[in-house]
Amino acid sequence: VVVLWMVVLLTVIASSHARNMRIETSLAFNHVGTAKARALAEAGINRAIMELFVSDAANRWQLNGTAYPLQLDSGSVNIVIRDASGLLDLNKAEPVQLMAVLEAAGAEEADSQQLADAILDWRDTDQLRRLHGAEDNDYRHAGLDWGARDGNFVSVDELRYVLGMTHELFEQLAPYLTVYSSKGTIDLEYAPPWLYSALTKMEREPTESPIANDTLAAGPFHITAWATSNNGSRASVEAVIRIARNSEKPYTILSWHEPGRSRKMTPG
Repeated sequence: VVVLWMVVLLTVIASSHARNMRIETSLAFNHVGTAKARALAEAGINRAIMELFVSDAANRWQLNGTAYPLQLDSGSVNIVIRDASGLLDLNKAEPVQLMAVLEAAGAEEADSQQLADAILDWRDTDQLRRLHGAEDNDYRHAGLDWGARDGNFVSVDELRYVLGMTHELFEQLAPYLTVYSSKGTIDLEYAPPWLYSALTKMEREPTESPIANDTLAAGPFHITAWATSNNGSRASVEAVIRIARNSEKPYTILSWHEPGRSRKMTPG
């Protein structure tokens, strides 16, 4: 009986060890696949930067969000470039613009007015609360550990912390926002179709596209790369760069990060 129990015990131990080994092997395989996918996405960003320096405007990649797919030995990557002038700048947007995009993203009229005022209160430097806005006391009453920045947004992700902003609204809005254009107006030629419709209440004609110039502006430019490795692992990287005209460095990286996992992993 003792021998039989010993055999059973050894069998259980061996099975548990084998199971743990399978799990560790699977995790390692997934980590390797994710690393390959991220490397592909980063390679896509660098390829887009190279394309920005193409002198022939006819052969240069477009800056209006056109997706450029690349097939590589280790997987595939889709790359888009957007001129920041075609995105809504959180630090310069007017209330009417903010309300328009919030309502287009699904917010009710009252909620969009409240959020627009809260965004304006977040970025202004005073403690005066707008009619529907939010200053430090409102954040404390809501049980939050932070208040309004009272300064410019430093990143689009910071919009998550504005009182009243929901995860669903942020995910819808984030691809169409910037903090780098420094412009209150939007160049509709470079605006994504969704943003164009939200601001103009019209659909963009499929044939409309910006006219390429031989001399590329300094930017900034938003670049996003979505990559899938051969084993099916996926990753994406977003970068914002500015072209330097009279400098030893040809360009400056303003931002480089992976978007949230819930963000869409395909262009659009």
